Amino acid sequence: MTGQQPWGRLPAAHGDDGADDDALMARVAQGDERALRQVGQRHYAATWRLAKRLLTSEAEADDVAQEVLVRVWNHAARWTPGRAQLSTWLYTVTYRLCLDRLRGRRHAPLEAAMDVADPSEGAAETMERRSEQRRVRDALASLPEKQRAALVLFYYQEMPGPQASAVLGLNLRAYWSLLYRARGALERALTRGGKEPFGRKGEP
Repeated sequence: MTGQQPWGRLPAAHGDDGADDDALMARVAQGDERALRQVGQRHYAATWRLAKRLLTSEAEADDVAQEVLVRVWNHAARWTPGRAQLSTWLYTVTYRLCLDRLRGRRHAPLEAAMDVADPSEGAAETMERRSEQRRVRDALASLPEKQRAALVLFYYQEMPGPQASAVLGLNLRAYWSLLYRARGALERALTRGGKEPFGRKGEP
């Protein structure tokens, strides 16, 4: 897997100095490249995983995650401390960049969770599981982008509803409604298999 923070000539951060995200953003706004690298060390992997889930391409995920860091560098001066979590803003930027790419493709399947085969499985079990993953992937691909994103954020990224709703620019009630519709649409697409692909506690 890539997503290993290939940030070119940025100076090394030499570990996490414990500064909170707001303090780091203030330093980035002043041109501190080490602070930018520290932001990346904290958040790059999570934004990369979201992009990979939405785009199913490690190369594109690298491009998006690095573009997110470019946005951090270019817009740090606009950051308002205390208004929101930095992670929420980074997820929002990641989602919007991915959405642009998805709309350019028209159809972009999402990978199923846990797509690495268990080496202890026999050939038949491996083939069956991969077939199920393809069914879920294809079913997700048939959903509108926003429904796909709602499912990915909640079930794959395990993001709390309030944060996921903020990423998608919805109030919480609208987000739960979107998630409910997305689950229903996905389950209808999977009716032939009869399996529910998701299940998490704490849903409304």
